[in-house]
Amino acid sequence: MTKHESGRGITTEVREMTKRLKRFALGLVALGMCLALLLTAAIPVCEARPRAKEIVVGIRGCWTGPLAGVVGPFANGTKDYLRYLNETQGGINGVPIKIAWYDNHSEGYKDIILHKRFVSAGAVLEYTYISAGAWATLAMQERDKIALFSNEIDPGMNTDPQWVWCTVPPWKCHTATFVKWVKENWTEERPPRVGYVCYDNAAAIGGKDKIPEFCDKIGVEWVGFEIVPLFGCIDTSTELLRLAAKKPDWIYVDAYGVSEVTVCKDAARLGLKDKGIKFCACPQSVDKIFVGTTGASSEGWYAGRVIPSPWEDEYLGGAKTPEMAIARKYIEKYRGLKPEEQSEWLPCGWAVGKIGCEAIRRALEKVGIDNLTGRAVRDALFSMTDWDTGIQPAPITLSDEKPYFIDYWLVYQVQQGKVVPVYPPVLYVSPSEFGGKL
Repeated sequence: MTKHESGRGITTEVREMTKRLKRFALGLVALGMCLALLLTAAIPVCEARPRAKEIVVGIRGCWTGPLAGVVGPFANGTKDYLRYLNETQGGINGVPIKIAWYDNHSEGYKDIILHKRFVSAGAVLEYTYISAGAWATLAMQERDKIALFSNEIDPGMNTDPQWVWCTVPPWKCHTATFVKWVKENWTEERPPRVGYVCYDNAAAIGGKDKIPEFCDKIGVEWVGFEIVPLFGCIDTSTELLRLAAKKPDWIYVDAYGVSEVTVCKDAARLGLKDKGIKFCACPQSVDKIFVGTTGASSEGWYAGRVIPSPWEDEYLGGAKTPEMAIARKYIEKYRGLKPEEQSEWLPCGWAVGKIGCEAIRRALEKVGIDNLTGRAVRDALFSMTDWDTGIQPAPITLSDEKPYFIDYWLVYQVQQGKVVPVYPPVLYVSPSEFGGKL
């Protein structure tokens, strides 16, 4: 290399080398582009296809926490029905269902973030299985225009139009129906004496609203109530002894999961049944899981029901349940559980899944998949009249004025470790009998 008189010969040489490398690189790029054009000519042209349509349904389940034993199978029943529709019918009217689900850990406030996730995913219908979850997102359902299923309707959940729909009327209707059933089957000359135990939950506490007045109206003596914990319920002796001191003939227990198990075991340990006190539990709370957990402590307990057990093909009294055979077949397929092993909550979840999908189907037929919205599903849901699910003892009707579909209360009893029907369906006491709407 010749040294430049300025002393920068090395720098000049490097610059020349850089220019040669750039020219070489540009040649490689040009060659690559030519090869790409030649190869592209051999590729067949394809039209752009639209993304496959789907229907998003959001499920907020309680698979952990104090309510998991009862509410977990409830949510599973809904998931199983949606899966069944996808497998056997390709979804709803041939449109596949996307099942979006999360665990709220039995804590209703967590439904707030779950609702936001489902809105982002494009859900047109949501399910929660605890009233606390419905309360947490009630204003959001109205704002975002997505109907929500909740197990029970509570006073104050009314909106215009209605956005929350449920299986059963308010808890006070359960209590009143139980009290009325006790009165109608009472044989002594004196009036029956009834007490109430519930866990610390707004819906359950509401189960005693106006019940003293209702008892006076039909000739039953109301002795009072006690509230036990929802979370961390490890002993209810004080509450039970305080109520037992008022000498009730019956105690109605409005609780689920851990709280109810504790009440049952404490009542047996305290010998309250031996003192002549009978116990009746709220709808669906006494199931095979409860009986398996409490053992002999629950023997003789009565229990409300709204849907028969998976192994039953008819109600006591003769009403058939043809859908039950389909439900238990596919639940066994999906979960490996024989009918006698299946939780009584599973067909409940199956039924609410079927009702929700029927509303989506009706909305699809009216507006089409491109215009399917939560509002369209809501309108279809609350205009269902005399539609038979194949599980209820009579066709169902839903409306803004009546946002629940169960009209009958069943009476079961624990006998030799099994929960069996002991009384034909009883018509629920209507909210109107308490002087107004819900």
